[in-house]
Amino acid sequence: MEQEIIGIIEKEVEQALFTCIDLKIEENYIAMGQEFAKILAQLQKHDFISPTLKVIVDPESCLTETRILLESLQEAQRRHTSRGKLLTHRQILNVWLRKNVHYQREILPGSF
Repeated sequence: MEQEIIGIIEKEVEQALFTCIDLKIEENYIAMGQEFAKILAQLQKHDFISPTLKVIVDPESCLTETRILLESLQEAQRRHTSRGKLLTHRQILNVWLRKNVHYQREILPGSF
């Protein structure tokens, strides 16, 4: 995979992450889902994931935030199949946010 594409995707994922964190703080879940859907579409466009949200690339070959997002997607899919429920963007997003260090250390403690 081309390093330039990996760098572009990483920047887009980082921006989407911080936008989603801000929207979660504001409790604007509709906009948060829309922002998350945009980043999933970008990942699909660059062949990181399939239309069925299956991860196509090895997450270890990606930069930090993209790797975390792809691993979160895989984890959410494993949980989905074990519970027999529909997999939603919010479920994937919640796994992704919980795995993010910035969110864990700065945002999450302030919500209790």
